[in-house]
Amino acid sequence: ASSGPGVPMLRLSLLLAVTLLAFGCGKEIGDECLSDSECGPSRSCDKASTGGYCTVTPCTAGTCPEGAVCVTFVSNDTYCMAACESDDDCRDGYRCTRDDASTPYCRQSQ
Repeated sequence: ASSGPGVPMLRLSLLLAVTLLAFGCGKEIGDECLSDSECGPSRSCDKASTGGYCTVTPCTAGTCPEGAVCVTFVSNDTYCMAACESDDDCRDGYRCTRDDASTPYCRQSQ
């Protein structure tokens, strides 16, 4: 069986597509993490949160990625937190709250 001239290019295209799917998308704000590198460029892993929490810190209003809100905590530290409408929008162990923010966000359950 012969492989036509397009077969190597098709294989390369498929490999590139699989690679982009596997590594091209970083985690979203609020996702679990063990290290900063898991969260993507310019994001960090808040390891103090249960299971880790992908975030951006510091932040200001309007600078967080889509689906996230900048929250100023009592300590005056600012973090991008996953926006939500109900507890169902948050991962296990987290709840949707308005504590410290005008927009609801996913925060670790106490």
